[in-house]
Amino acid sequence: MARSRWLSPSFLPVGLLSGISRDLGVAEGTAGLAVTATAVLGFIAAPVTAIAIGKADRKLVLLGLTVLLIISSVLSWTAGSFATLLIARIILGIGVGGFWAISITAAAKLVAPEKVHAASSLVFAGISIGSVIAVPAGSYIGAHADWRDGFLGASILAVVCFILQLVFLPTLKMKEGVSVSDFFGLLKDPKIRAIFLTVIFIVAGQYAGYTFVTPYLEQITHLDAAIVSGLLFAYGVSTVVGNFAGGAFAGRNLHSTVVATVWIFVLSLAAMAVFATSPIFAGAALLIWALSWGMAPVGTQLWLYNATLHAPEAAQAMNTSVFQLSIGLGSLAGGIVVNKVGLRGSMWLGVLILALAVMMVYIVGRTNPQAAVA
Repeated sequence: MARSRWLSPSFLPVGLLSGISRDLGVAEGTAGLAVTATAVLGFIAAPVTAIAIGKADRKLVLLGLTVLLIISSVLSWTAGSFATLLIARIILGIGVGGFWAISITAAAKLVAPEKVHAASSLVFAGISIGSVIAVPAGSYIGAHADWRDGFLGASILAVVCFILQLVFLPTLKMKEGVSVSDFFGLLKDPKIRAIFLTVIFIVAGQYAGYTFVTPYLEQITHLDAAIVSGLLFAYGVSTVVGNFAGGAFAGRNLHSTVVATVWIFVLSLAAMAVFATSPIFAGAALLIWALSWGMAPVGTQLWLYNATLHAPEAAQAMNTSVFQLSIGLGSLAGGIVVNKVGLRGSMWLGVLILALAVMMVYIVGRTNPQAAVA
């Protein structure tokens, strides 16, 4: 699905946050809006795209959305003001929301039903690979060159992504589209509502802390830019490992996998906050955090997939919308806390939100007991 290229510009500002803040004259918490803006528009675009495209060939839709990625990356590269950068990020949000809304179900259509969990792991590995490329590369570029050079690289990758999809992605015709009633029908089910709330808390907790991880490691843990880049690269690699580990464990016991994942998640982020000034302990906590984050979306996605076999594309569009909204809420809340109390507050906020995710996982287990053996 060439998804890693999509996620590279989506997460690129995380690694470039310090440079964007300095060059465009905005506070670091405000610079985090470059992540928030994309997420908010993704939240809106996901269901709108799913409804608007009807039965259209998904290959053509994906190609059109990739054109938006190219436009956004070029505009970000040439941005002379923070307002222009936000416009570029809004355009990206429209494309990302639409792309995420159909990518998982498109991947599922390419494999046998018993291999869906493996296909989901591969797609989410694309997200992680995007992080492996984007965040540490952005951090390195921000330390050694103009932050705009990062978006120049993203522009080139976007064009490559378009070509790869054009050549290798098969035609994906649909028998039926998605209607508004499909979305309302999903929300009538209490276990589906509980799954969505779990996603909200997991993702919001992640991005309350992760959006500001670069300045956090530089200013609180006191690491230089080269070490931060290396740690963020290792974070991405660990996330990829988590993707495949999550898929393997979920194939055996889905509910237990998700329970273990959220506990590791909240404890690792708490360790990151407690041992903030210790490079060794903070670095170890960061890698465990990455492993749990890699596992988390695989488990929740499979929870949702198993519960919505009657309307998979509507469920994925709604999941994308919820996911993007949660990124926006998490990064926005983290930005407010950073501006008010400092960078340490972003990690503690993430811990608090993830504690709510732990609670929701147990609630899902009660409303959806078959998940334990799915």
